[in-house]
Amino acid sequence: MTDSKTGMLDTISKYRTQIMGFAAIWIFIFHVRDEILLFSGIPVLTQIEIYCDNIGFCGVDIFLFLSGWGIYHAINKHDIATFYKRRYRRLILPLLVVWGIKSIYANWGLIRSIKAITGWTFLTRYVHEPIWFIYAISLIYLFFPLYRKAFDRFSNKYIFTAAAILLWFALAFAGAVLTNRSDIYLFINRLPVFMIGVLFGWLTLNGKKDLHGSFWIVLIVMLVAGLVIQYFATFRRMDFLLPQSRNGLPALLIGIPMCFIAAQVFKLLDRVTVIQKIYGFFGKMTLEFYACQDISLKILKEQTYFSGININKYLYTLLIFLFSFGGGYLLHIITDAITKKLDGKPVFTKK
Repeated sequence: MTDSKTGMLDTISKYRTQIMGFAAIWIFIFHVRDEILLFSGIPVLTQIEIYCDNIGFCGVDIFLFLSGWGIYHAINKHDIATFYKRRYRRLILPLLVVWGIKSIYANWGLIRSIKAITGWTFLTRYVHEPIWFIYAISLIYLFFPLYRKAFDRFSNKYIFTAAAILLWFALAFAGAVLTNRSDIYLFINRLPVFMIGVLFGWLTLNGKKDLHGSFWIVLIVMLVAGLVIQYFATFRRMDFLLPQSRNGLPALLIGIPMCFIAAQVFKLLDRVTVIQKIYGFFGKMTLEFYACQDISLKILKEQTYFSGININKYLYTLLIFLFSFGGGYLLHIITDAITKKLDGKPVFTKK
């Protein structure tokens, strides 16, 4: 039974997996947004649906916010070596599978394959390598202990976080002026939401369970501002100082409130077991689901639309989902089994 007095921060912690599942499904809808409209023919609802579908990339910002939150807890539980081991080993199998399929399918040579698997192409040529998110999160894991060390040494965490975001903005702006790699800002623009997640992780680790009720006003203002700015960034193609700005400030303003709102929705639906299980299921395999989704989209699109084959949109979406879901679930089971084996735990346990 849900405790009606559970604090805002406790609620997010409790339903973290379900929120991740919501983000994963929102991203999937974003990827197939041109294929299906549930409210086609109903003017107002159609426009709302098109808008929500087209900003589904904000689900990534939900991931990064919750990742910053969770990673601060994780690094305080283990030494640095264990932290790196536990973080990176969950990335290896999805990366190897997607890299292997893509390299064979695209007939990459040895040099191209090596550059792809090491992340060299991601860093130097084009950010949209297969499963770019794994390379991005790998870099965050790599440098996070340094950020955490500075964060912990500073007495006022709020001022430090604000200063870190301002410094990020200055460096990112300089990079935008000096380079032609506008694609790289797809990742760089999202670092502030991760930093804010770290701040919330610190709050909860230090016993903070709730926030003042007026914080909801801040969240609503953030959400409305984010939706308005995102409209101009996504549909009017307006960049706000930095390239790929739709993946920056507006996504941050939308992603954080959506975490709190989703937590409250799952709290209200606490007794609806099927809802909790479905979103919790997808939340546990977000990385694997995204990995298989990424490679399925690329291959199926090339084999159908780009090859001139006329395929039913509903069938196309169903195939993408089945490959993403089936492959993601299989990857999750294998990764989980390997992780348990490495930890010396029984792979199969009776419930």
